[in-house]
Amino acid sequence: MNIKFKRNPFLLFLPFLLYYVYYILKHKWPVLYGDEPRYISFAVNLLHGFYSPPAPVINLWNGPGYPIALMPFAALHLPIIFYPLLNALFYYLSIIFLYKALTCVAREQIARFFAIIWAFYFNIYTYLPAILTEIFSAFLIAAFIYSVVLFYNGCRFKHLVLSGFLLGFLTLTKIIFGYVLLSSLLVCLILLVLGKVKKNYQNSLYIILIAFITTAPYLLYTYNLTGRFFYWGNSGGMSLYWMSTPDNLEYGDWKLPSLTNLLSPQPFNTTEGDSLLKANHSAEIASILKHEGAEQDDLFKKAAIRNIRATPKKFIKNYFYNLSRMLFDFPYSYSYQIPQTIINILTGSLVFWASVVALMLSVINRRRIAYAIKFIMLIFVLYFLISGLVSAYARQFDVMMPVVLFWIAYMADKLPKISLRFAAEPVENGLG
Repeated sequence: MNIKFKRNPFLLFLPFLLYYVYYILKHKWPVLYGDEPRYISFAVNLLHGFYSPPAPVINLWNGPGYPIALMPFAALHLPIIFYPLLNALFYYLSIIFLYKALTCVAREQIARFFAIIWAFYFNIYTYLPAILTEIFSAFLIAAFIYSVVLFYNGCRFKHLVLSGFLLGFLTLTKIIFGYVLLSSLLVCLILLVLGKVKKNYQNSLYIILIAFITTAPYLLYTYNLTGRFFYWGNSGGMSLYWMSTPDNLEYGDWKLPSLTNLLSPQPFNTTEGDSLLKANHSAEIASILKHEGAEQDDLFKKAAIRNIRATPKKFIKNYFYNLSRMLFDFPYSYSYQIPQTIINILTGSLVFWASVVALMLSVINRRRIAYAIKFIMLIFVLYFLISGLVSAYARQFDVMMPVVLFWIAYMADKLPKISLRFAAEPVENGLG
């Protein structure tokens, strides 16, 4: 019975599912807040046969991936608490998929150890009680890792299709992956021409093309709605605008259009933040907000491009501030220092330096690394680098932790045995 329990990941990690349910029931707010109403509203819209209101007042603030997952709950008119309880299932399944993927490329002990690290990754616990995309995205990423590993291990057509579908659905959930798909397509085409093992690159292209096919209905919808090709949403312009801010006390984090500094971290916002935001942006923001939908998005992008051209060095600084926020959840504009930052820096530093070591090992052993790992890491690196081009936060990195842990675990499994004990030395060395 004990052996059966250890070998069955659904039983092995079942206590985490029960804990996640308890955590959600304990911490869920009694009312909807933040972005939660929007996701439920989109799910209801889909049940009524549309997604966004018609032009010009379109609303494509996010893709339809997560609202599609919420549709059954909206159709049954279930109480609000049922929506976040779905996160418990998604997180639990992401642990299992990560574990199963690791057992294909590493020893069982290492697979179990890193799966448990992901299960205890408390940075993402913040999103467990929330009706937001983070837990669902992490689930899709873990499932994508597993399907890619299965495909490159056995080259089954169903795993090829599943890998592309999962990557496409992830793109519908986090639309920034639309640009990751495009970038990875270009990289794989270049490697196909220059590389030696062309079959691997061909298979990667097939996965990416299936992902594009998965997103095609949505892109056709946005084209009919806006007349724009490859249009993923109208939230990117505002995010790019805030990321391009030329003001020295602003670090590229997103701010409300009302120019109130009420976003996280609360309640550590400086009292003068609102007045400084209004002094720096009120005239331009007011002018842009007179427009709607895609036109408003265009104006934000034009303002952002103007800022970048005027102060390119500040844009580069903001880019690194974004990367820092993804890793360490710091810095934020017009905010006091908070004790939580110490924990964020510690956890972020552990991940960062472990990744640096894994990167060095990857470069040294690049010819020996399985192609599946290289392809998965290509997607992650492109996502990380592209995310820095818009207002970025720790949650954008947190969802990719299954990839980071998978990569580090793979590298750790390939290392020779490491010992913390000194080598034996003669007693007569003079040091006693």
